This record gives sequence, structure tokens and C-alpha cells, in this order.
Amino acid sequence: MAKKSENRILMILNIFKDGIVWYCKYMDVLLKYMLFPVFGQIIGLILIFTANYFFVVNIPHLIKQYPILDNIPLVFTLLLICVFPGFMVFCKAFYDYIIAMAALNLMVYVSRGEKMKKEPLDPKIHSDVLKNRLAKYIIFILILSVLLCIGSFPLLIIPFVIVLVYLSLIFQVFMLEESSTPLGVFKRSFELVKTNFGITCLLLGLSGLLTYWLLPNLIIWAFYKANAIDFLAYPIHKYLEILPVQELLNNFISTVTGGLPLEMPISININSLFNIHDIACNIVCFVIGVSVVGLLLPMRSCWFTLLYKTFDFEKGEELRKTDYKKEYKNRNKKG
Repeated sequence: MAKKSENRILMILNIFKDGIVWYCKYMDVLLKYMLFPVFGQIIGLILIFTANYFFVVNIPHLIKQYPILDNIPLVFTLLLICVFPGFMVFCKAFYDYIIAMAALNLMVYVSRGEKMKKEPLDPKIHSDVLKNRLAKYIIFILILSVLLCIGSFPLLIIPFVIVLVYLSLIFQVFMLEESSTPLGVFKRSFELVKTNFGITCLLLGLSGLLTYWLLPNLIIWAFYKANAIDFLAYPIHKYLEILPVQELLNNFISTVTGGLPLEMPISININSLFNIHDIACNIVCFVIGVSVVGLLLPMRSCWFTLLYKTFDFEKGEELRKTDYKKEYKNRNKKG
């Protein structure tokens, strides 16, 4: 039993190594494929907040020059028009990222096949395959979103983390088993993982350690060493300064303490509670970390596609053995 466990751990370590090798082998193609899905979302948000910043700064002067603008519905409509281009860029990039989450698994599956190991990688072909099943994929994503919302409740976090382990192969199942229904995908993933829970957790742990912690923090550290964090934080700092945080805080305190018999009103200086520069730097670090995590999506897809192939083969072997046993018994009965 101990030897079998050692073999299973060795199998996971080999999958982990193979995923890194595959990512490095096709890094130029994969990074090009992921550039817009990752950075397009960031660019979209930058366009939204930049348009909002200049609108908020300039609208008081425009109202003075053009009194017709002194109308809340009109001002709100103009604000929506200003942020609309950035919103569209964000939505397109987010859509492409969701497509990549499934298409990459087929990309790994095909490129790891014996006939395709020396062939160039073509991400567009695999994305087009998914788009042919787009209606089912949207239903699948909606079901997953509902589950994520339910699991976000504090009392459900621990059991939901366990559930997520069982659902760690849902994107692989959806992409590689075309006959699966959106609901059947979740059941199939559960069946594949239920007898392999421990080693699935091991791969999840290694995946999280490398792609969610080590590499993002390493890149952030490099930005700090290059003194780039303060430079990137400057526009965020300026944006935070125009937000009416102090006014909102005082209004909230006034509302809460309005019915209390206080001799002096309570007032809190927001600058004494928060350092806006530190907040801006933390936002920059968060964006850098999220970007690195997004660019490493192909590596995670490779790991779990290889894990799916292993579990699927083992389940197939079990079924073949079961069928053979049934056939052997039937022959004995007939004999």
C-alpha cells in the first residue's frame, strides 16, 4: 500500500514537471494567446477609471460654461458614454479569458498526443471548437457561477473548498467529453476525483504554491527592486484623492450617531486612518499578481488535463476489467 502511495505521489510530481516543460516549450504562443484576455481586462478598467477621473474633474467647469448640463440624468448619461469604450474592451477580454479556460485543455490534450508532439500549436483552432458548443458552455458557466455564489457564504467556505476539489476537472470534462451535458460535467468530475481525492489535493497545492504565490510574489518583488511600484501607483493615488471618501465617512457617522445625545459631533479624519499612497501601491501589486496568475492559466490547464487523462484511463481500465469479469462469469454459467 505504501509503495502504491509513493507511485501516486511520483505520478503527480511527473505531471507537475510535464506541465512546466509544456508551458516553457510553447511559451511564445501561449503568452501571445493570453495577452489580450489578461491585459485587455486591465486596459478596459484603466480606460473606465481614466474617463471617470477626467469627467469628475472637469464636469463642474463644464456645468458653469453650459448650464444645460446641470441635470443629473444628463450628466449620468454622459458618464456612461465616456466609460462605455473601456467597458466594451473589458467585456471582450473577459469573454476571451473564459473561452481560454476551456479551450486550453483541448490544446494540451492534442499537443500532448503522439502524433502532434512535434507540430506547432494553433490556439485559434481549439477556441473555434469551443465556440461551436458556446450555448452549452454558457449554461455550464452560469451553473458554476451560482455554485460559487452559494459557496461564498462564510459558513459554507470550508465544505465548499472540499467540493471544489471534486470539481477540479470540470473544464477538462466539458472540453474533452463532447457528449457531456452542462450538469453531467459536474457529476463526471466528481466520479473521476472521488477515489483520487488526496493526490488531486496535492496537485492543487503545488499549482497554488507555484502559480498563485511564488511566481506572482517574485514578479512583484522585481517591480519593487526596479522602483516601478511607486511610478505605477501615482495615477491611482491621484484618482483616490478625488473620491469623496471623507464626506461619505462623515455622513455615515452622522447617520449612525444622529439619535445619540452627544455634546460634540464625532468626526474622523480619513487621512489619519488610511495612507492613500500605500493603498495605491497595494492596488498595483494586486494587479501585477492577478496578471501573472492569468498568464499562467495554460500551465494550470496542462496539469489538470494530464491529471484528467490519467484518471480517465484508469477508470476505463476499471470498466474494461469489470466487463471482462462479467463476461467470464457468464461464460462459466453457460459452461
